[in-house]
Amino acid sequence: MTGEGGKISFEDELTDHQKALLDKMADKIVRLHMSVPAILFLESVRPMNYVGSQVMVFFQPLVRVFFGLPEWDELRLILERRESIGYFLDLIERKEGDVLLEEEKKRTEKKALNARRKDKGKFGRFLKRSESNTENKE
Repeated sequence: MTGEGGKISFEDELTDHQKALLDKMADKIVRLHMSVPAILFLESVRPMNYVGSQVMVFFQPLVRVFFGLPEWDELRLILERRESIGYFLDLIERKEGDVLLEEEKKRTEKKALNARRKDKGKFGRFLKRSESNTENKE
C-alpha cells in the first residue's frame, strides 16, 4: 500500500510484531471501555510523541526492573515516528466502531426475540380464551 505521491504508508513500514503490539494494545483499550479517554490523551500529546519516546528511554531501566515489559523497546521505536499516534488512533476508533456495531446487532436481535416472545404470548392467550369461549357456548 502506497500513500499519496507513491510514498510508502506508515502501516507498511511497521513490522508484523509492531502491528501485533499496537493491535493488542488497541484491543485492550476497547475491551476496558477506555477508548474515549485514550483518544483524548493521545490527541493531546500527539505533538510531543517523539519527546515521549525519549522519556521512555530514560525510564527504561526502572520499568524493566519493576514491570519487565518485553515490548517496551518496540513501543518506543513506534512512538519515535510522528505518524504512529494517528495510526494508533485510527486503530482504536476502528475497533471501537466494530464493537459498537456488534453490540447494536446483539441489542437488535434481543429486541426482535423479545418482541416475538411477547407476540407469541399474546396470541397464545388469545387462542386459549377463544377455545374456552367456544367450550362454554356448547
